[in-house]
Amino acid sequence: MYRTVSQLDAAGSTLAATHPQLCTQFTLPEPSVQGRPVRALRLRAGGGDRRGVLLVGGTHARELMNPDLLIELAVDLVASYRTGSDVVLGGRTWPAADIKLILETLDLYLLPCVNPDGRHHVMTVDGLWRKNRRDNPGTACDGVDLNRNADLLWGVTEGQTSCAPCSEVYCGPSVFSEPESRNVRHLLDSHRIDCFADVHSYSELVLHPWGHAPTQTTDPTKRFTTLPATACQPITDPSYAEYMTPRDLLRFESVGDGIVQAIADVRGRKYTRETGLGLYPTTGTLSDYAYARHIADGTQHKTYGFTLETGPWQGSVAESFHPANPEPIKREAESGLLALLQLSICAIELIGWKLLDRDREVQTLRRVRDELLGSTGQGRAWITLFEQLQAPLISIVLQDPELAGRAARLVSAAGAQVTDDGAVLDPETAGEARGFVHALAERGPAELRSDLQLVQERLAAFAGLSTAEILKSLTERGPADASVPDRPV
Repeated sequence: MYRTVSQLDAAGSTLAATHPQLCTQFTLPEPSVQGRPVRALRLRAGGGDRRGVLLVGGTHARELMNPDLLIELAVDLVASYRTGSDVVLGGRTWPAADIKLILETLDLYLLPCVNPDGRHHVMTVDGLWRKNRRDNPGTACDGVDLNRNADLLWGVTEGQTSCAPCSEVYCGPSVFSEPESRNVRHLLDSHRIDCFADVHSYSELVLHPWGHAPTQTTDPTKRFTTLPATACQPITDPSYAEYMTPRDLLRFESVGDGIVQAIADVRGRKYTRETGLGLYPTTGTLSDYAYARHIADGTQHKTYGFTLETGPWQGSVAESFHPANPEPIKREAESGLLALLQLSICAIELIGWKLLDRDREVQTLRRVRDELLGSTGQGRAWITLFEQLQAPLISIVLQDPELAGRAARLVSAAGAQVTDDGAVLDPETAGEARGFVHALAERGPAELRSDLQLVQERLAAFAGLSTAEILKSLTERGPADASVPDRPV
């Protein structure tokens, strides 16, 4: 029922050989502890600079269905792109246009089986083996938990992290001691990865940082980089809470909620979005490390890191980790991962780079979004609304040359507008923007029309206001404040 390591590799190799324009298989720099090659896939259609998403599975050996899930996701993406067919996953249909946009906009990297030695051991010797197959000298115990081996408070024994070699959550003899975890680091180092997800089982959860402490958004001095912590000891301050910018927390929450909804659409299963700490405290996890890199080293690219825990408790540990019928779980998890991919697309970047072929407007509008709108709760509510609207609408825009041209002109005008606080939004440009939004309301899903109507009303109110006045309004009055006048009194 479940693919062996060789079968996973063969499936990836076949996909790459039959569809080389869309899929490439490559071997990562380090073989596993027992010498097995570790192979990954890259999926993309076309060329150009683009965002990257990295999905990994099989970090814990006994979680058998997730490597299969990632291979099947790759097959479905390629088949949809080549045939123009929708991807139907139970009650959720992903239109072919959405799949086309994903492959033409993102670089998708898949590492289906991080831990091939562990998987082989599970399928031949011990069905509940968790770790890799390192020999721990001086003990009768083998293995390191690869999801405790990363460079984020490595070895700090908070909750489910241990320095004891016989523990199932053994962090290893040193940070990134294991070739398998170093391969994940290599992928993060070598590519522009904007979003990372480590797919695990079980518990029906969508997790995001932080895992070692509660998350707070008010005290930026509380950082893991300055936290007094000692290897093989827990955090000594029980009141410690790790800082995250409000904008990043909003991003984790909104994307996580989108994943949860896409999973529920398949067959009604209700996954829970929460921080990693909500499951149990941990340190050295791959998803927290992926996000923490840009904080520890300001030269690193920011990567949003998630963990999915696929499937429910099935009455026994063995059945929960590798159920007799994993197909319904794989379908809903695939839908969740497709939502993650779709939500990794940035409409501003896509229009700016694909249609305008220049970066200045993109950088300016991104700065306004993250640094100005992201600085207040009302501004972040606008960001959330725009991100909810863009996912189902961007495919509609790009399929229609007339709409795409209008979008490009408006992005260019907005980029020029926000560079000058005193610039006034002229009624003609405001009217063009309202007309564009009205066209989207006519062509988009009916459930979006009320939100698009709200956007049209706000655009009408902004005509004749300066850039400074518009931004002040957006940061002080959220979408729920439509009745509050925008003009100064």
